[in-house]
Amino acid sequence: MTLTKRKYLSEFAVNIYSARWMMTTAEQLMSGGEMPADELEVSKKCHIYLICKTPILSFCNESFSYEGGIISGDIVYSIDGSHRKIPFTHEFPLLDGATKVELSKYPHREIHSLNEKNEVIRYLPANVISMGYGMHLKNKELSDLEVLYVGQAFGDGSRSAHDRLKSHSTLQKILAEAQYSYPEDIITVLTFEFVPYRIIHQMDGITKAQITDERDMARFVSIRENHLTKHQEICLVEAALIRYFQPRYNEIFRESFPKQKHKILESCYELDFSALIVEINTEGLRLSLYSKTVKPSYHHTSKFDLVAHEERWGFFHLSSGDGTVSIMPHVITSS
Repeated sequence: MTLTKRKYLSEFAVNIYSARWMMTTAEQLMSGGEMPADELEVSKKCHIYLICKTPILSFCNESFSYEGGIISGDIVYSIDGSHRKIPFTHEFPLLDGATKVELSKYPHREIHSLNEKNEVIRYLPANVISMGYGMHLKNKELSDLEVLYVGQAFGDGSRSAHDRLKSHSTLQKILAEAQYSYPEDIITVLTFEFVPYRIIHQMDGITKAQITDERDMARFVSIRENHLTKHQEICLVEAALIRYFQPRYNEIFRESFPKQKHKILESCYELDFSALIVEINTEGLRLSLYSKTVKPSYHHTSKFDLVAHEERWGFFHLSSGDGTVSIMPHVITSS
């Protein structure tokens, strides 16, 4: 009979998941405009940002028209050199002293209403029309955002995540390379708030554990009474998402996380958590995140085994009842 590697009757996982989030184009981020109060409140509480790319949308100059308060024409974009267009019709009345409507200068990414002095009164970007009409729901390439970089924008409420990002060196690098490397795409920044972590308790009633006495209960009490700090949580989220998406502009953690020597895992090992589960969700706008190694999805769950399972069975090990044990699929293991 195989000697059990089940150390405790109970195993515990740290589960951290996203809540509110915002999407901003890099152009909007760098423009220096002011956010509405409700958006600013979210931005100040965001902890993680993702730099992504998605096809850039423009208006077709040849088909655009404005008659009787109605704008119409085609939204155009390209995928690997293949040009595509989607027709639209939308109300756009002249308000606040505007006297005419026209497209912005090439590459025609906005519709402007102007007054008699040719001052812009209102503007309507192509991506707003696309989202408003749900074009991304019928054209999947418009709903998929490739994750290029994952970073930490730990929010203490003093400055918004977007303010901190304006001078970020990696964002500047990506923007500098975008025109050459991604001429068909626009760089977007997604910022996420993560709620306080929860503890998931798993108990194996089949496999005989080595420790089932009061020491097992003491671990549970210790985990409940000794909390990870918010900063520790966000460091774990950042490392987990980097390892999961393996973005091309990240280096640290992209292939190495988790390792038992990583300092950000010290608190987890002290409390004897054996797993980390990080979830990120963009279903609210029906947008999917993906990378070169991860398929597009509204909801991503990254699972990490924090113990060396060659030595000890952890949270993701399942007993079958016949003496065999298997590990759940799609779990990233510790080394």
